[in-house]
Amino acid sequence: MMGTTFAHYQLLNRIGGGNTGVVYEAYDIKNDRKLALKILQNNFLLTKEKKARFLRELQAARILEHPALARIYEADEFEGAYYLAMEYVEGQEYSDIIQHHPEGIPLDLFYKLMLPVIEGIAFAHEKNLAHRDIKPDNLKLDRKGHPKVLDFGLVKFLDKTDGGHDDSFQTMAGMVIGSAGYMSPEQASGEPLDKRTDIFSLGIVMYELLSGKNPFHASNAFATISKILTATPISLELLRPDLPMELCQIVIKCLNKDMVARYPSSRALYEAIQEAREKATE
Repeated sequence: MMGTTFAHYQLLNRIGGGNTGVVYEAYDIKNDRKLALKILQNNFLLTKEKKARFLRELQAARILEHPALARIYEADEFEGAYYLAMEYVEGQEYSDIIQHHPEGIPLDLFYKLMLPVIEGIAFAHEKNLAHRDIKPDNLKLDRKGHPKVLDFGLVKFLDKTDGGHDDSFQTMAGMVIGSAGYMSPEQASGEPLDKRTDIFSLGIVMYELLSGKNPFHASNAFATISKILTATPISLELLRPDLPMELCQIVIKCLNKDMVARYPSSRALYEAIQEAREKATE
């Protein structure tokens, strides 16, 4: 497929892919720019209503203009396939950073990496949009050292018409949609979602950055989901005795299986981390 044209984009290199679609480095012929183009699988959208809603949700992500969020340039349909044209971010994925710090990253680097990300997600939540696929592969430190949240290809508009119910995304070819190791319990079990689903995923990323370990790691996706639904993570204090107690408690609160017991918003999470940081320097 490399070198071919899709809509007004020339596909250059495949740079990623998963259950929901494939991401390409692409050239925007119309606007003369390089970008990331995600071509989404949509065989799980069985009705016209779900297809229309899905496209509205993708297009809604274009309102997200924040320094920590990769820009969404266009969301549309071409020859029956939905696509998302996004800012192309060169840099280091958080998954690579984790790999290079098997015992966890330094505390100052943690604040540098996560506070802008959480603030960006808070901005999206305040626009009533949830990401739903937060994971280290979707977070990057760009060439200028700025954190960026990528890939709003699973974006969900949080309105009151369906209570956040996620029926159009529960399964594709028998699999739960999303990245198994970073799902919330409600996402893994197909229950109604809200912004606190992203808070759980942020909790997993923070835990992994600080300890070098995913708290729900298992041998396969189904075992991982089982742990997300039933297992209690090892206390961060045991893995990193040097960390401030307040920060460890914040991360574990994000990982509560009951969404009501998590932070009510990512803005509240951001403020809690800032407060813990200030307290640790007193």
